[in-house]
Amino acid sequence: MNTFRQNSSEGYYQLPSPGYSPPFFQEEKEVNLRDYWKVIQKRRWMIIAFFLMVVITTAVATFTMKPIYRGTTTVQINKENPQIVDFKEIFAVNTMDLDYYQTQYKVMESRSLAKRVIQSLKLSEHPEFQPSPETPFEKWKAALFTSLKSFLAPSYSFSSENGKETRLTNWFLNKLKIEPIRNSRLVKIHFDSNDPKLSAQVTDTLAANYIQQSLEARYVATEQAKEWLNKQLEDLKAKVEKADEALQAFGLKHDIVSLDEKENVTMQRLTELNEALTKAESDRITRESLYRQTKLRGFDSLPSILENKLIMDLKQAFIQYEAQYMKLSETFKPEYPEMIRLKSQMDTIQKRLEGEIDKIIAGIKNEYESGLRKEALLRRTFEQQKARVMEMQEKAIQYNILKREADTNKELYRGLLQRMKEAGVSAGITASNIQVVDPAELPTKPYRPNKPLNLLLASVVGLFLGVGLAFFFEYLDNTVKTTEDVDQLVRLPSYGMVPEISSERRKRLEKGASYPVELITHGHPKSMLSEAYRNIRTSILLSFSEKPPKRILLTSPNPVEGKTTTVINTAIALAQTGAQVVIIDTDMRKPRIHKIFDEENGMGLSNFLSGRTELDSIIKKTEIPNLFYIASGPIPPNPSELIGSNLFKSMIASLDQRFDHIVFDSPPVLGFADSIILSTFVDGIIFVVLSGKTPRETLQRAKEMLQQVNAKILGVIINRVDIHRSDYGYYYYRYQHYYGKEGKKKEISYTSKEKTV
Repeated sequence: MNTFRQNSSEGYYQLPSPGYSPPFFQEEKEVNLRDYWKVIQKRRWMIIAFFLMVVITTAVATFTMKPIYRGTTTVQINKENPQIVDFKEIFAVNTMDLDYYQTQYKVMESRSLAKRVIQSLKLSEHPEFQPSPETPFEKWKAALFTSLKSFLAPSYSFSSENGKETRLTNWFLNKLKIEPIRNSRLVKIHFDSNDPKLSAQVTDTLAANYIQQSLEARYVATEQAKEWLNKQLEDLKAKVEKADEALQAFGLKHDIVSLDEKENVTMQRLTELNEALTKAESDRITRESLYRQTKLRGFDSLPSILENKLIMDLKQAFIQYEAQYMKLSETFKPEYPEMIRLKSQMDTIQKRLEGEIDKIIAGIKNEYESGLRKEALLRRTFEQQKARVMEMQEKAIQYNILKREADTNKELYRGLLQRMKEAGVSAGITASNIQVVDPAELPTKPYRPNKPLNLLLASVVGLFLGVGLAFFFEYLDNTVKTTEDVDQLVRLPSYGMVPEISSERRKRLEKGASYPVELITHGHPKSMLSEAYRNIRTSILLSFSEKPPKRILLTSPNPVEGKTTTVINTAIALAQTGAQVVIIDTDMRKPRIHKIFDEENGMGLSNFLSGRTELDSIIKKTEIPNLFYIASGPIPPNPSELIGSNLFKSMIASLDQRFDHIVFDSPPVLGFADSIILSTFVDGIIFVVLSGKTPRETLQRAKEMLQQVNAKILGVIINRVDIHRSDYGYYYYRYQHYYGKEGKKKEISYTSKEKTV
């Protein structure tokens, strides 16, 4: 349960001191589904409230909304085949591209087509398109927009008629929607209206006007093309005649009838010479590389030398003689006859090797020079043939240019003449590449609002937003609530949790009773609060191995965290073990101990420390067995100086001999030095924090302040824990059920004199 360490000076074990910190960082707690469920359960009322707010708001807006009907007409847009000319340089429209269909969708949403439909159906007279009575908010918004427009663009002014037409067109386009069907040529035209008949009528009329507008645009394009074609035909006719005359004159001058056969033979000869030259140049480069290698005296790496069997045999014989010579040289001198013989044979073999290598090098040189002469000869022949080809092609190029120009002009003239005839025919064709597949049907039910869907989405969105808001507030909550917070955030053990009194119990407490809440451990020993304080007592007694702590200081980081109530009930629990316990009210700034025991604060600690009375006169016995207390006495101007005096040390030493436990009630750590001074006199310090109220930073700061004076911090008591929102509720419910029957037989009433329990 607790971690102990040995104190060499006192010979007992205790919890880690405030200066102690683990040599490693504690691993972050793994978050699981239970942690999420805790947050949801804790803030369930906020989630339910936000959920109901979203659902109710959506339901009211949905059921009060005016129904909107949607008419739908489906049209098919086929690929448009050009009817005028088919050469891409002038008129071709690539209908395979997506931009063609994207253009058609925008044409359906164009203002010009919208105006045609409005005029056809006389929508300006329809009640739905009449301006509705403006609310005060709408009047204010319109005035604001008018002022902004006049400020941003003061030079522009519109007549009332133009403004009405623009507004009508905008309303129409806001209700219109074009929906292409993916991977098809079908397009759905939607129109939303409060009138079901009008919604169907508008989509059919728009489809018809769209088809008519497409035909009109095609007819206009055809007429424009005819005018352009007439002009181009006249120009092309003159160009054709002029090109034919120039081609004929050039052929007569140079006696050219056809150059195809001669051109093929000449080019074939040039190609053959080019291939031969390339091969000769490659061979020359190979031989030149070998020749250059001989210049560098790198003979041993030449392929012809490496592959020569005679040279390899001579080298092998030389190596054998050399090995014999070296072996004999270890024993005999060079003048030894056998040594002379071996040396002579080695010299002979060396001369033969050099001779053979010289022959091979000479051969490589001759092959290189032969290849060089062959390449030069082929290059001269190639250049001569190339000059003949260029001379021959000079006339052919000019001839081909004239012939190509004449053929092109003739082809263009024939094409334009053919398209001129087709344009005359296509001008009278009224077929369209756009067809109506499904005309609009009269809507039988509203398109909006979709009540089931809206309520379902509102439920989902409200639930998710409520849960998200709950987790957001949980993230912002930086208070200490559970023992896990104490263990993980400030690394201190938990000495127990005191549950919060329910609202029903608090009402009973406010009625007259014989015991206040501060004495509940004595007045109602089988209550949940009493059991909690006995658990705290157990933790205190087990915090030291050989003997329990004698001087205990209970303090808190901030005011009003239930410190005094915890001090008294903990002291009562210790006294119930038979030990002599005294409570010292060292909070000489805002004392409360005397009020709980229903006594005056005339004589107390401040009187003794100022030397005005004896110690025995300020020790008062309570009606609780084994429990005594020392009141704070009159509030002095310098509490910290009195607590730090030698007289206070002497008083503590005297009380040690008379009591088993001394429990101190002190001011909060933050803001006052009293608790820090007292920490030097006690065996251990216990923090009291308020669940859900004490910020983690203040607890950490209080711990650091006490650590600076090497105080012994035992642990933390979490006060006013909401058992309904924690995992410990099950334990308390089982406890209440276990003592339920006996509790009904005898119920001890008590009253609360402090807001914090």
